Amino acid sequence: MNPAWQGEVMLLQWAESSTRGRTITLLLPEDDETHPFRDYGIKSGKRSGQRFMAVFVGLNDDETPQEPPLSTTAVVLCKNKEFWDWATNLSWQEIESEEAAKKYLCEQLSIASRAELNTDERAASAFRVLLARFKADREFF
Repeated sequence: MNPAWQGEVMLLQWAESSTRGRTITLLLPEDDETHPFRDYGIKSGKRSGQRFMAVFVGLNDDETPQEPPLSTTAVVLCKNKEFWDWATNLSWQEIESEEAAKKYLCEQLSIASRAELNTDERAASAFRVLLARFKADREFF
């Protein structure tokens, strides 16, 4: 897969509205002579704009990647169907949705909300162990 564009960007603004949905405005570097998205279609009336896949990783001041908050990692994990299967095999419960995975995770970690992973060191430590075990089992099988 060849990326349409790759580089560092700066978040200038984010917004959420009932008419436009969730949007972000990014500042691109001005290294290129022409805008890197010039040849792609934009949303206009009923015509859809070009769709892209994106991955954003925050950068520290020393240019190293930032680790996302554990609660964010937990949210992503609960959307992962491989995690659902893994949790089903361990718990003998049918985990077939994001909501069921969230319930399983919270029960395993004795927390009411995944947000607690950012403040409760005991729960954070238990989550790191669970995550490492999931990753190891995934690589083994």
